[in-house]
Amino acid sequence: MSFISNGLIRFDEYEINRAQWRLTWRDEPLQLNRKTFDLLLYLVDHSDRVVGKEELLRTLWPESFVEESNLTQHIFLLRKALSRHDSGNRIVETVPGRGYRFAIPISRVPTDPPAFSDRMIISASESITRITLEQEEVDAPSPGQLSPRPRTRSRYWIAAAAIVLAVLALAGRLAWQRWEQSTGGPPVQVVVTGIEGTTGDPVLDRALLSALRMNLSQSPFVSLVPKDTMSSTLAEMKQKPDEPITPVIARDLCERTNSQAYLHGMIVHTGQHFLLTEEATSCVDGTTLAAAHQEADKPEYLPRSIDKLSGSVRHQLGESRSSIARFNARLAPATTASLEALKAYSEASRMAEQGKLPDAITLLKKSISDDPGFAIAWNDLWAYNASLNGDPMSARDAIDKAYSLRDSAGALERLTITAHYQMVVVGDLFESERTYQTWAQLYPRSVTAWNGLSLTQQQLGQWPDAEISAAHAVALRPRHVGLNLNLALAQMSNGNGTAARATCNHAIQQGIDGDHLRAACLSVAYFLHDEDMIKAQRDWAAAHPKSPLFALEEAGIAIGQGRFTDAHNLISNATQIMNDQGLRSQADSYTRSFGIDLIEAGDVDAGARLLRASPPDPETGTDLLGLAEINDTAAATAGLQTMQNQHPQGTLWKLYWGPLIRAQIALSNSKPNDAVALLEPARPFDSKGFDLPMRRGLAYLAANQPAMAEKNFRYIIENRRLDPPSSSYPLSSLQLGRALAAEGNRTAAIHAYQNFLTCWSHADPDARFLQQAKQELAALQRVVGSRTTGMRG
Repeated sequence: MSFISNGLIRFDEYEINRAQWRLTWRDEPLQLNRKTFDLLLYLVDHSDRVVGKEELLRTLWPESFVEESNLTQHIFLLRKALSRHDSGNRIVETVPGRGYRFAIPISRVPTDPPAFSDRMIISASESITRITLEQEEVDAPSPGQLSPRPRTRSRYWIAAAAIVLAVLALAGRLAWQRWEQSTGGPPVQVVVTGIEGTTGDPVLDRALLSALRMNLSQSPFVSLVPKDTMSSTLAEMKQKPDEPITPVIARDLCERTNSQAYLHGMIVHTGQHFLLTEEATSCVDGTTLAAAHQEADKPEYLPRSIDKLSGSVRHQLGESRSSIARFNARLAPATTASLEALKAYSEASRMAEQGKLPDAITLLKKSISDDPGFAIAWNDLWAYNASLNGDPMSARDAIDKAYSLRDSAGALERLTITAHYQMVVVGDLFESERTYQTWAQLYPRSVTAWNGLSLTQQQLGQWPDAEISAAHAVALRPRHVGLNLNLALAQMSNGNGTAARATCNHAIQQGIDGDHLRAACLSVAYFLHDEDMIKAQRDWAAAHPKSPLFALEEAGIAIGQGRFTDAHNLISNATQIMNDQGLRSQADSYTRSFGIDLIEAGDVDAGARLLRASPPDPETGTDLLGLAEINDTAAATAGLQTMQNQHPQGTLWKLYWGPLIRAQIALSNSKPNDAVALLEPARPFDSKGFDLPMRRGLAYLAANQPAMAEKNFRYIIENRRLDPPSSSYPLSSLQLGRALAAEGNRTAAIHAYQNFLTCWSHADPDARFLQQAKQELAALQRVVGSRTTGMRG
């Protein structure tokens, strides 16, 4: 591959040293394998244009055919390495349908050309690096570690002998690594059907099955069919989930879930002696793919036996020894050394699956009491509390404790805990994205990893990447309603409305229906102006009157059209349904959120009443923004300061909510120039929605800079996909008309006003912005008309 000559390349505090094949950030070395480094160099050398995927595949793999997923994997690795900065800049951008672009300016610093002998050494080093990293992915010496060329013949032969010995030693080490890393084929997906027999203690029986699943789930090679997928598939087969699974049912289940094998275990015990066996059977021909057994002389030794049993099965299925050693959460002692803690944890998981979260929380507390160092139990205690209370900050002490114990957990559990901690406690979305990318890289069949990555990318406004990640999650679990919903919304926000419609229709045809999905599909239909699709969603809602989220989506559409009376009724009915269902805190949250929407749409008094109907929740950010909009600047400022103190590394608090709320306060205090300056750091987050460009446009308009205001209002009009029902979309036409009128472009201004009035053709007659628009348009038309008459005269 041909690159521009050696030298230093700098961008956003990163530095590339071509001569040493080295990438650093603030002088800190960043690890990249050779292929990813080649990708970085090629994008840098062609930073003046978008580089197509086919071009990258041909360039990076010139003599072999590889799938596009290989390129995607290296893009992930590169973005992970280039995510240390907190400026919010996206260095490698995805250009939908075209390829990738190196998106920020670079500076080149030439270096003195090395002497001839040095060039030879560097060339040799590059060759070694390429062979080592691409074939074995182990560290190789850097050029600086190579000795200078010997000056005498005798030293030359000594050096040559040393090189031969080094090569032999390296070959032996690589052969050992190849044996350790050798696999028996591609990754496999398996169905775990259960363990036959009993220890004499039903709770211990379930705990051992849970322990087996826990250990197997650590593997990036062997993936398990999720329990909910098994339950839904068994229901399709007219089988009860809690009944024993026979080999015939197991094979059918295996085929329906597109798995390669099913696992079945057995327990036999005599007195205090236990025999555990596990067998993997091929779904294709029924042959035995793996068989292992372990013995234990005491119940306390059973977790250790499960460790060895699962390790043996994983290796026989084809996983390398080095992978098993690296990704093996040993139950004794790493995960938990307490059999009683393991039993309580297993029962807590069973209660949670049945929706009995209070019972699950009680059992987790017992598990933690038996083993205070049980990291994943602390994590689940936080998760169950958050689900029960509808508040991610519930039981924050639990997730703090889990994070402090993360090093004692297995690789998968450590990633789970770290991702939760970064997202919820720290709020560092860039770090969270890196963790989810690592998780998806190590466990490419992890739905949780891909879904978490998609959600994080949505929070960052990275819609092309969010769509890709969501599609990965749906491909792994195509019949999960939440994943399909997430994919449809990511596709719509990425401007891919046709694909979003297809996702909705496919999900509904598969029978994975419900309030959440229909509400999202209504938004997609509204975005596409698809009247037939809108009618289909409303017909469904008419048949399901107790669907509050659909009613709230209708309320959002009504506000966006200025139909405030309809919106009030819809909000009242929906929140009453939620209260009747015991969802009081969620109902209050939605009420406050729609109060803010009403305020922004001009129904200020009614919106303020809804915002004040329950205490604001500063964790959401939107409540503080609402307080700033009704000029309660003291409460908004105090809440923002509290949140920034609690989340000093929080990405959105630093780069989104902070600038946004302070700018709104400046606007409320008639300081538009201050608002413009405050909003500047948040510009990378414009793609999150309309909050930033709308306020920036209003600030420029108030600061007598109509041309700058026009750009921001046009951005909203051109990117309706980001929030189709939002009132910001029609109101941006009104504000655009005002900006154009201020510029003296009255004809274009009239057209913008007319667009707004078309959007609000069904608005309440007394709607504030509707009355203002009519008056301002009439005045413009009189001026234009009088000038036309004057010209004729």
